[in-house]
Amino acid sequence: IGRNMSEEQSRNFRFKTVHWTLTNGSGMFHVAESMVKAERALGIDAMLFDYDAKDRFELVEDADVHIVHTHFPDAVRPFLKKPPKIVWIGHGSVEHVFHTSIETGQRQGYGAGDSFMLCQYWLQNADAIVTFWPRQQAIWKSLCDKNTVVDYVPMGVEKDFWKPTESAGKFVGTPSLFTAENCHYIKWPFDLFVCWPWVHTEMPLARLHAIYIPTDQHRWYYPFINRNGCSFRTITSSIVFSKESLRNAFCSSDYFIGLVRYGDTNRLALEANACGAKTISYIGNEYADYWLQEGDQRVMAKQLLDIIKGETQPRKDKLSVPDMSETASKMISIYERLLC
Repeated sequence: IGRNMSEEQSRNFRFKTVHWTLTNGSGMFHVAESMVKAERALGIDAMLFDYDAKDRFELVEDADVHIVHTHFPDAVRPFLKKPPKIVWIGHGSVEHVFHTSIETGQRQGYGAGDSFMLCQYWLQNADAIVTFWPRQQAIWKSLCDKNTVVDYVPMGVEKDFWKPTESAGKFVGTPSLFTAENCHYIKWPFDLFVCWPWVHTEMPLARLHAIYIPTDQHRWYYPFINRNGCSFRTITSSIVFSKESLRNAFCSSDYFIGLVRYGDTNRLALEANACGAKTISYIGNEYADYWLQEGDQRVMAKQLLDIIKGETQPRKDKLSVPDMSETASKMISIYERLLC
């Protein structure tokens, strides 16, 4: 998303930002993409830029603020006309970053990427530090020097798209549960697959729909869920839905269940909530309708049964999902603080 405008149009913007990301179709990428669109709607000349697009670095030479979603390339520095003001966004949870650093270092050895070391660098060198989670704000702050500010910015979604729509046909199951989390250990469906057979033993008409199971993990997941009986009343696939199909899934299932460790919310759960889905998470996600206790899967199964039988009431203090315009507005206030 870039600079296709006249000089007169460009002058109408308040200042210029560049959002650096890996354009890989991940949730992180889509957050950056949505943020750029929202900033432009609020009068900021915002660009979405792949950090590996070396042949286009001259396009960012006059940017006022650089927002690091993935990586800020050292190779861009010679192109810049002014010292960069850098806002670092901690997308991955601290636990995810730490685990990935150890896993990568042990597997690849000398010269392996070290995501936790990279985070420590930005905690010391960024002009502003941003996180979307209050829990992680506290942890990042504990790793900073005394007077370092870590800003909490609620993550929003594009609510003009993520909203209740007419279903193309109800997903099978009485009730039907839908999940589509990224199969990284911090939010993979392993615990759900453990407890689901105990759920459908008491509710044999219930069905679990689980997509986005990567093919390179099938070697482990399918023997497991075939052996424990989970696959008998579960519909699984490696398919990645389009935005439209994902919205339809939220509006066509009785529940969306997204089990992110430590009760963190994520973009997918926010989109499901914005579409009006009844959402289930681990304890801590303030946007969810129902909470499960993370840990013993037998307890999870009992609590899940209570929810889908209607014996557990929805949480009364559930928060409303922010619009991405609210996220962009708070980000702009941080940019203004850096530029004043």
